[in-house]
Amino acid sequence: MKNILLLGLFALALISCEKTVELDLEQTEPATIIEGLITNQPGKQYIRISRSAGFYSSGQNPAVSGAIVRVEDNEGNTFSFIEQEPGFYVPEAPFSGKVGNTYTLFAKVGQETYTASEPMNYVPPFDSLSIRIDPEEQAGPEDEGRFYEVLVYIKEPQATVDYYLAKFYRNDTIMNWDGEWAFAYDDLLLSEDISNLPVPFYYAKGDMAKVEMYAVTRECYKYYLGLNENINSDGGMFSGQPANLRTNIEGGAIGYFQVSGLEDAEIKVAD
Repeated sequence: MKNILLLGLFALALISCEKTVELDLEQTEPATIIEGLITNQPGKQYIRISRSAGFYSSGQNPAVSGAIVRVEDNEGNTFSFIEQEPGFYVPEAPFSGKVGNTYTLFAKVGQETYTASEPMNYVPPFDSLSIRIDPEEQAGPEDEGRFYEVLVYIKEPQATVDYYLAKFYRNDTIMNWDGEWAFAYDDLLLSEDISNLPVPFYYAKGDMAKVEMYAVTRECYKYYLGLNENINSDGGMFSGQPANLRTNIEGGAIGYFQVSGLEDAEIKVAD
């Protein structure tokens, strides 16, 4: 009985002394982060530059203003970028990339210059999108009224090994699944004639569904796989250690300069 009483008093003392401890983590110098996109469609080109923040920081990373940014292609064309809002740079004169060309980024931030280069790969156009009701989801929808599937029809070239990035939208809002908003995949398990391939989200009647497909390089594919793995790691004892993400940017920055052929298609959900 005496031992039980002592254990109870010890447990009570531990509870009463509980406090939050903030670890004194060794902080590294802020790194420059560069995220860029060049496609074959107008209005999609941008470069975003920011600085990494400390472990205990919240909110968005600090934007980097005043950078000098340009993109060049292998045909000798130069495209200057201007700062549209803090840290976000867009082409001074709108342009569309060309499939088959290689694009090189030059970004001068203070005294540092960063470069990156990628080719623009071909992406097959959509044949069409269609709509069908999922009876099982209709019987017990996770979201009221959302039990319509969007089906993709496309022909995928089989002569080459290709890599893709897919994004899905509902009424102009990009959809995410447990924090994953860009879905990277290769074509090793895809047939040439892709029919009735369902989008991984449900829609309601009247919704506008949009699918974007980007042709990416193998390096970009690996970057997004690592990014999604880090996002979806719960930090538990069975989770892998967070990995340093790949980058194609030279000069010491992190992030990725993505160059992609892009195709999209949309459909309004109706009976």
